[in-house]
Amino acid sequence: MGEVALGGMINKHVLLTMSSAIAMLACSATPVLAQSAESGEQNGLEDIIVTAQKREQSVQDVPIAVTALSGEALQANRVVSVSDLGGLAPGVTVRTSAGGSQLPSFSIRGAVSYGVVPGSDRQVSMYLDGVYIASPRGSIFDLPDLERIEILRGPQGTLFGRNATAGAISISTREPNGEFGATATGTVGNRDQYRFRVSVQSPQIGPFSGYVSYVHDERHGDIRNLDAGQRWDRTSSRLSNVARVRRSSKWLGSKNSESWFGALKFESGDFKTVYKYDRNEGRGSAEATVPVAFLPSNIIIPGAANFITTLLNTQTTPVDIVTSTKRPDSAHNGWVVPYIQNVDGHSLTSTYDVSDSVSVKNVFAFRRAFIFNTSALDGIAGLPVTAAAAPLFGLPAAFVGSPFVGLGIQISSRTRQFSDEVQVNYQSDFLTATVGGLWFEGKDYTNAHRLQNTLFLSVPLNGVIPSANIGETFNKVTSLAAYTQLEFHVASQIDVILGGRVTKDKKDSTLLYGPTPLALQSLVSPTYRKTKPNYLIGVNYKPNDDTLVYGKYSTAFVSGGSVGGVPFAPETAKSWEGGIKADLLDRRVRTSLALYHAAYQNYQAAQASSNYGAYIAQVTGDPTRAGVLGTIVVTAGGVKARGFEFDLTAAPVKGATVGGTLGYSKVTYNNVNPVLLAVNGGRYLPSSFRPKWTGTVFAQYETPPLFGDAFLSLRADGIYQSDMGLAQNPDQAIYVANPNFREVPAYWLLNSRVALRNFQIAGIKTELALWGKNLTDEKAGSFPGDYSLFTGIGVLNFIPARSYGLDITVSF
Repeated sequence: MGEVALGGMINKHVLLTMSSAIAMLACSATPVLAQSAESGEQNGLEDIIVTAQKREQSVQDVPIAVTALSGEALQANRVVSVSDLGGLAPGVTVRTSAGGSQLPSFSIRGAVSYGVVPGSDRQVSMYLDGVYIASPRGSIFDLPDLERIEILRGPQGTLFGRNATAGAISISTREPNGEFGATATGTVGNRDQYRFRVSVQSPQIGPFSGYVSYVHDERHGDIRNLDAGQRWDRTSSRLSNVARVRRSSKWLGSKNSESWFGALKFESGDFKTVYKYDRNEGRGSAEATVPVAFLPSNIIIPGAANFITTLLNTQTTPVDIVTSTKRPDSAHNGWVVPYIQNVDGHSLTSTYDVSDSVSVKNVFAFRRAFIFNTSALDGIAGLPVTAAAAPLFGLPAAFVGSPFVGLGIQISSRTRQFSDEVQVNYQSDFLTATVGGLWFEGKDYTNAHRLQNTLFLSVPLNGVIPSANIGETFNKVTSLAAYTQLEFHVASQIDVILGGRVTKDKKDSTLLYGPTPLALQSLVSPTYRKTKPNYLIGVNYKPNDDTLVYGKYSTAFVSGGSVGGVPFAPETAKSWEGGIKADLLDRRVRTSLALYHAAYQNYQAAQASSNYGAYIAQVTGDPTRAGVLGTIVVTAGGVKARGFEFDLTAAPVKGATVGGTLGYSKVTYNNVNPVLLAVNGGRYLPSSFRPKWTGTVFAQYETPPLFGDAFLSLRADGIYQSDMGLAQNPDQAIYVANPNFREVPAYWLLNSRVALRNFQIAGIKTELALWGKNLTDEKAGSFPGDYSLFTGIGVLNFIPARSYGLDITVSF
């Protein structure tokens, strides 16, 4: 798509596509995204309660661009973790990062957030019941009892703190309500999907109430692994759950998850405390990595071009280079074995209403996670060495049949975190105030398995993984913060908002590295210490009870640090935002519009260390350091983004709700780091991973009772993403070799759910639902990789294939 100025004419193709889809969905009576029509005799839209400002408010009273997803929106779009949020808020995309680390990549307001590098942070923070989830690795996990997910866009540095320059994701689970009951849901679907959920809630027993829930969810992946069954021996690892023989997965992108959740509430008078525990044990396989371009002339390793070309051409099962860049049915990812993911957490949230105007809240939490995963980054790792290829790489006959790993990674990560946050809220006719303090401590141990982390042009004899070229990191962070937000009600219709936060960070990092476990060196990076302020200034104007006009200026930052002796500076964000929220036509129409301009300085970009050997050697004085780090953080320079985000929801008739969202963002770079320019051939484009346009259309209809209390609920969601660049320099040779590899064309996703609700079977309340996700089976790419200097190959990951199934739910 061509360039579109913020104030200029909106691309006609986008408008036509959006309007046609809205008309189609409205006529077929499909659903709403986070809102639902009120039950009973009222036809207006109900209030949506959010906690985007650390207290409960209607979303229309919050001067923040926020989308709240609950109820039908979560069900119809099969949202069970943050990886399912892509496109469900204007201007927001979510992709699962390559590498199998269960790590989400967010794109919001010009920032692309990873946090993949150990010791680094990300631009979009995640919170679970008010608890900051520090480690990005393993942060894609199922929760059985989602109540609401709030997607906050723009810097949230005052109330949410560090590492929220682009936004925050706040996940809320339900509290016990003291009503005895049980609910069970069974699901069967394509790709051998079986899901079972059961939740049992206790009655009120004195001041106590509680519930427990369990979910089992499994399905096989959407791409068959043509090198399934390849044997890999990691028995020399010092980690017991890694030290075993595993065989490569039959399917890529598989899932087998067990989740538990429990909550216990004590409530007496003005005091309430809620304890929550969540645990997830995940097994599965990394998403497929598929070759989409092959350029052997790009390989810089002597002798490797002939060897790899012959290896590809002499396989029993052909190796396809998928030049169409559309998701194939199969791939050669023999390096991929089932991953291990264990996540659990405890939180204790206590609130005390001191008076009608003062309340105190404290959130104490402990969380931990472990993940081990493998990924065939080059798209061919695990191919068996053939007799024709072996001599071209100087391999004796004994290596024929052993697996070749062009570029494969294996990562183990163990994290622990403690946090405690205290918050005081005060409200009077003149002032609404929030004052708080936070203590956080986190530790992460990465690659303590004492095996080679990255296998590069390697042929492990009989699949035995060597204990060589070891790189193990330990990071500890301690963060203290104090914050306040004051809303002065200076007139009956005008509020002035002043917010501030001071954060004191301390980070320690140690790298243990060497050629073998018996020859390790310890590198202790200089302690990172930084105290940084954030602030917010805003004005709210309410001409009437149903309209809010706001403007604000806010700042935020992402912490700096050091990775293996390679330092990186804090990233800062400064943003202007103006918006209007209005309920119209007797609350039958709800609108929200936000316009913004964001400027990021010292923008942090994760990069593969193999491409930055000279830079790392220059900074550290060690020419071998790049080989053990895997990834580093490079300060990219400045990024500017401007755009708008629009939400519309309407309840035209009783039982029906329709609407849509539209987001536009234009991103530019300035003062790009010369190191990035040199590695990327002199160009570094901001269009990569940042679609200019995103949008949704949705509609929902609930019929009058059909028999007894039974009724039909029909819902559909259409999710749009415009062209998305994949190449930071599309003129580089690998993208010239396959121009399709330069970008992902615009596409739509269609999700739908039809449910028959509230009918009785033997006196038991029952619901039967048919659902589908990506119903048109869009095959677009999602995450690229250019490894052509080493293997000649460019690769892609892909969005998940079509899924559909049947739910049956019974309630007692």
